[in-house]
Amino acid sequence: MQVEHDARWIKRLSTLSRLYFTPTFLGAEHIYALKPAMYVGNHTLYGVFDSPMLIDYLYNHHKVAVVSIADHGHFYLPFWRTVFKKFGAVDGEKEYIRAAMRQGYSILVFPGGGREVLKRKGEAHQLIWKQRYGFLKLAQEFNYDLVPFAALGGDEIFELGFDANLIVESQWFQKLLKVPQLDKLLRHGDVIPSLPKHMIPKRLPFYFQFMPRQNLAHIEDMQQLQDFRDQIQQQIYAGLDDLKQQRDHKKT
Repeated sequence: MQVEHDARWIKRLSTLSRLYFTPTFLGAEHIYALKPAMYVGNHTLYGVFDSPMLIDYLYNHHKVAVVSIADHGHFYLPFWRTVFKKFGAVDGEKEYIRAAMRQGYSILVFPGGGREVLKRKGEAHQLIWKQRYGFLKLAQEFNYDLVPFAALGGDEIFELGFDANLIVESQWFQKLLKVPQLDKLLRHGDVIPSLPKHMIPKRLPFYFQFMPRQNLAHIEDMQQLQDFRDQIQQQIYAGLDDLKQQRDHKKT
């Protein structure tokens, strides 16, 4: 599998976001270019502003050959697919991820995936990881350290006007989901987006906090894996709280 990285393209497309949102990156001491790792964090609303800045920071500033795991839907449209590939993204199939890890790439993964970027009212700053453990099993398989990170700002730049729950929780939609083919296509309703009141995002500062590396070599059974995942989630939530405090301190 050929991973496509275009440093100039990455830098060019992230420039507007960096100028508009003036990101602050903390915890650079936990980023090692010479030892591949799996960077795991929260995905912010719509996911189109945090990812480019993260990839640019890791790839261009720290020389980390990072492969971003993207939702299948991004690869259906030719132009959109090309853009994602230039950012080093691959379709989130396990064999593609394994191929990238065999080649020594670091991995950027948002376990919440498409559902986490399509947040609904009241879900800001929430991790929606469901029962996903595959990313941890891959990290263990290839002896990759995990680097948790927290991203703050992206969930606040839009105020939601239309809540997708109005559709997903309606009786007629629930009847549609009883048709197996439609349920699979609509991913149980996860692909229905909430819509913002205004299309222009608020100009708010973004913050990213990288946390100490953790290894999974000690994990021997599923219960330990579940406990480890819970621990990672709590670290990300704690990171978000810390970033909020730092942001509030800067305002005063």
